[in-house]
Amino acid sequence: MEEKVYNESNNALDTLSNIWESTLILLRAITEASSNSLRAEPDLMQLQKLRKDLDALLEKLKGQATWLQDNKNKVGRKEGENELNPELNQALEEQRALRQESIQLSDQLKQLLSQSYALQFQMDMLLASCHDQALVKNA
Repeated sequence: MEEKVYNESNNALDTLSNIWESTLILLRAITEASSNSLRAEPDLMQLQKLRKDLDALLEKLKGQATWLQDNKNKVGRKEGENELNPELNQALEEQRALRQESIQLSDQLKQLLSQSYALQFQMDMLLASCHDQALVKNA
């Protein structure tokens, strides 16, 4: 499936390149027809053909883009992969549980550090007040 999506993506890019070239050709033809319009009749059939070609390429690109949009989620995983690989499911579940436990332990550690800083601040304040108390008694 990945290869098909990759190939369709490349085809869509080629189509986009073709649209660019077709647009340039159409613009040149329009410019040439308008510059020659005073001297000769423009070839409207040729301009219409170029425009139809461009419209066809745009429709093709729309179809390719729709297909890619519908199938982009299938890249990187195979159909039925979850049912076929219970070990992978178990490992993913274990990883989720370990992540959750890690988050909880991290939060607890942050809380303990915060309490430690608060306790250290209170001890510093107590020491400073004891020191100030000793200075007041001596004075």
